[in-house]
Order: sequence, then C-alpha cells, then structure tokens
Amino acid sequence: MEWVDVQVRRGVRERSVTHKPPEALGLLTVERRELLKLWVRKDNEIRSREALLKEAGRHRIEMAEVLCDWLLREGWISRKERLVGGNWQWDALTWRDLATLKHILGISSRSKRDEERLRLVGDLRGWLANLSEDELARDQASFLRDLRTAVASLEQDGAQRVEILEARSRWVKALYDWCQDEMQGTRRDFALHAGGHTKSIGVADWKWLEEGFDLDRLGVSHFTPVMWLAGQGILQRGERSVDLGATSFQAFSLDDLSQFTGILEPPSDWWLIENRTSFERQAKERPETSTLLVWMPGRPSMAWLSALEHLVKMAPSPLRVSADADPAGVDMACTMGRLWAHLGLTWTPYRMGVPELSASPQQWSLNAHDKALLARLLATPDVPQSLRELCETMVRDGRKAEQEGWL
Repeated sequence: MEWVDVQVRRGVRERSVTHKPPEALGLLTVERRELLKLWVRKDNEIRSREALLKEAGRHRIEMAEVLCDWLLREGWISRKERLVGGNWQWDALTWRDLATLKHILGISSRSKRDEERLRLVGDLRGWLANLSEDELARDQASFLRDLRTAVASLEQDGAQRVEILEARSRWVKALYDWCQDEMQGTRRDFALHAGGHTKSIGVADWKWLEEGFDLDRLGVSHFTPVMWLAGQGILQRGERSVDLGATSFQAFSLDDLSQFTGILEPPSDWWLIENRTSFERQAKERPETSTLLVWMPGRPSMAWLSALEHLVKMAPSPLRVSADADPAGVDMACTMGRLWAHLGLTWTPYRMGVPELSASPQQWSLNAHDKALLARLLATPDVPQSLRELCETMVRDGRKAEQEGWL
C-alpha cells in the first residue's frame, strides 16, 4: 500500500492513500456495514476518534478499529494520526467523498432529510387538522389536545432523525385509531396493532409516548388491566363465588369481571376513590361494611368503565365518589356520575369539596391545563353545585389539593 503522509507538526501527520475514493463499496460484513451507516449519518466531514468509538459502543471497539483501517486503505478517508510511545495512533478522520459514500449506503443527504421532514410534518398536520373533538368519546375530550401537543413537539424538534419522526408519526396515528375503535390491551397488543409485531416500538418511543399521553387511560396498559375492589359483595360465576369481604381488597382482570353473573349480598352503595393510598386506607378500616369500594385509576379506560357498568347493573345502588380537589378530580367524578345517571341511579361527590380544599395545607398552584379544564367544567351544565363551588374556589385561590391529605 502506497501512503501519502503529510506532516501537520512534530509527531502529528495526516495519512491517506494515493488513489481516489472508489465508486463502489468493497466487501464488508453486515455488522461492519451497519456500523459504517451509523458513522456517516451525521454530515460532519471530520469525525473524532472519541465520537466514533462512542457510537460504536464498548462491544464494538475492535470492529471500529478494523473498519477505520479498511476505510483508510480503500481511500474513503484521510486520517490524522499522533505519535504515542513510538506508535502512530489515529485521533480523527476526514471523509474524502461523504456524499458518494452516503449514496452507496442508502443514507440521505441533509437536504433530502430536511425535505422528508417537511413532508412528514406537513402530512401529520394535515391529518390532525381533519380530526374533530366530536369524533372522540366524551371521556377522551383531552386526547385531541394531547395529540396536538405531540405533533407540535415533533415539528419543533429539528434535530430528530427522519426515521424516528416517521415512526412516531405512525405511533400517534395508530393510537388515535386504537381509541376510535375503543380497543383495550397491553403494550404488546398496541405494538402489534401499530407496527405489525409485539416489539415494534422501542424503549425510547415508549418513553416519548408516556410523556405525551395517559396510555393507561387510553387502554394501553403495561399488563393485564385490572379493577381493585373491597368491602361488601359476593361475586358469582356459575357455581363458584368470590367473597370480597374475605380480604382487605382484591384485584380482578377486566375480562374476569365481565364473566360474573351476579352479586350476592349486594352493597347499600358504591364508593369510588381516586387516590390509591386513600382507597387502601378505607378498605382496611372498613368504615361501612355495607359499602362496595372501588379504586378509580385516574381517568379510566373504556374497558374499565364497561366492566364497572356490568357490576353496577348486577347490584344497582347509589354512588359516592371521592377524587382529588383539583380540576382533573372534578372531571373524573363527573365521568363516574354520568355512568350512574345513565343507569338511572343517584350519585353524589363525597369529601372532595370546598371544606377539604380550604382545610388542606397543600399549596399546589394551578397550571395552564388546570385553568383551561376549569373553564370547560364551569361551562358544563351537569356539574353538581358542590363541585361547581369547588371549581369556583380553585379559580379564585389558584390552588388545588390531593385527597390523600384528608381521606
């Protein structure tokens, strides 16, 4: 091999070969080709050894060294090398024809990526513009706002790779379809629905989805969705039964609950509690043995509500609902109340009013989302008077509180 060495300064040289970069890529193993693709994704003409080895990862250090030597021999790079302890060690490389190498590897240029980004964002905005709040279920009214926020974040993140933008655009649309079809299931089920197989959504994308959406409320759960019950009632299924009073509280899969055909010793009333700690505390203390307690997991999914409705139809009785003294708590309480009203039953907010908020030492300020939700709640005709007064107090005082502090 005939080298061309240019001395930069004492102990530092720039090494290359005499021939020009080739027009085709020589033989490379699949693993080395994938590493090379990773290296050329950035448009920097000069890449440091530290950056390239970091991208390769510890498990591919040796492969990275071999690949760099191969690129030098083939003529794709010139290499800055430093004399260390009598040996030459490279510390940076310069691509000699990055555009051609990208083309051969199927990696688009920056201008093409920018064009593709604009196309994807434009497509996503057009899709979003055609959606309407009227198309969504009543208890999913905030979903469209979450979609808009997610699309805006994708549009604003100009550093995001095109393939990531494309994937997240697909997940957002799939999530909308999932909700429209009122589907329920685990994350593996959603990944299969959205990407064709159960592992199609990676860890980073799941984290992004978690940050933008209440996945459990939208029917995408980590594991099999369950409902927690406590107190009065014996659930019947054929000749078998489950006594809720035998333990402090119990969890049932939503599918199992739909199979029960009756409730013996039905409760005198139902009590839905939002905060998990408060639910467990009340379940253990059992202040009223004739009450059936249910933990209300935030804004419940359609499947959760359907399972609850199935139970209530078997044991119809009034509802008490206890949620946080905050805008979301009021919204959730009204959602539960509408279910009871739909079944011709009475309901009342319980221990989530102005007295609880006023006595709470918590000083949590309202955010923009809280204020917008309060405005919508105050404009909703079927909000009970006690909750309307709570909303007005939150507007006046600019604060909210969590029920764990008093229940």
